[in-house]
Amino acid sequence: MQEAQLPKSNLYTLFLSVLLVGMGFSIIIPVLPFYAKNMGASAFQLGLLMTVYALCQFIFSPIWGRYSDRVGRRPVLLAGLLGFAFTFFCFAFATHLWMLYVIRIAGGIFSCATLPTAMAVVGDSTSVDKRASHMGLMGASMGMGMIMGPAIGGMLSHYSLSLPFLFAGLLCFLNFVAVFIWVKESHTKRANADPGIKTASLISSLKTPLAAYFIIMLLISIADASHQGTFALYVKDRANFNSVQTGWAFTLAGLGTVLAQGLILGRMTNRVGEERTAKTGILVMGASFALFLYADNFLKVMACMGIYALGVGLIRPALNSKVSKQAADSQGSTLGILQSYDSLGRVIGPSIGGWLLDINLAYAYVFATVFALLGMVVISAFMRRRQEEGTPSGSF
Repeated sequence: MQEAQLPKSNLYTLFLSVLLVGMGFSIIIPVLPFYAKNMGASAFQLGLLMTVYALCQFIFSPIWGRYSDRVGRRPVLLAGLLGFAFTFFCFAFATHLWMLYVIRIAGGIFSCATLPTAMAVVGDSTSVDKRASHMGLMGASMGMGMIMGPAIGGMLSHYSLSLPFLFAGLLCFLNFVAVFIWVKESHTKRANADPGIKTASLISSLKTPLAAYFIIMLLISIADASHQGTFALYVKDRANFNSVQTGWAFTLAGLGTVLAQGLILGRMTNRVGEERTAKTGILVMGASFALFLYADNFLKVMACMGIYALGVGLIRPALNSKVSKQAADSQGSTLGILQSYDSLGRVIGPSIGGWLLDINLAYAYVFATVFALLGMVVISAFMRRRQEEGTPSGSF
């Protein structure tokens, strides 16, 4: 595999682009539940609004991934950014709930062409020993965007619930311009790409050596998505939060993610490996969901959100790095499949979480805790089995 193809200046531009994607995405997080509520959405319908978004990501992530392996990363990244920007502008002018569903479908299709492709660019352009730390920096860039976005969205919502969507669309369009000008193509096709992984479908990928990582990603994504899909309504009823306080809570989550990925992730993966790093993150994330059941005021909610951010900040970059190392020259396809399992979790989590929240306020977080525990069971069993077989940690 070719390494270090991109100069540092272009990688820095990519990190900035991911930051802007994070900002554009997270600006609407504290606003969307209230925006949809004003159009008559129930908690279950709000969950479905997130589900259709994730369902489209689930379907289209491997398609975009295979396409980026064939034609290159740059055109896929540009198409995703431009389309994503357009969906935000459409959001700002929506007047009926059904419009939000149509826009979320388009947003899901285009959004999954952005982050996995950017991760593939980093995988193309960095050495194996530095890949986890570079992907951690990508995650930290996303986290920085998640820090600024919710606070900006919450403040802009004071003036109009539509204004955060307009601002998010502008950020994504500026991101498109920056990538178009500065980011060069990183992918060079090679004849020795692993066809077993490259052509794997979502079902047949479960027969590859990477299957355990796909299953783990699915389980933790279900738990995480249930939390993200129900948090705003949960803390509104449980701790009397409004859109501004919800924005600050997600800002704290972004800060925790940056600290975890920028200060802890690289050192931890170098010391104990990606799998143990992900396992630690799952344990911490699951503990935060259990603690949310007792969070009935502002300080308790913010403390739980900080613990959650620390855990979730370790999981995805560690799994992305591990899968990237195993994918050789088929990183676009394989990371696209990993993203699809992440998206499948986001199909299941918000809809079930919203349905459970309508039944009982606590059930959504009980559900999230259970699936985090299942993720712990799978990764622990996988690591134990390989240890018994004498396979070194981090190898196949």
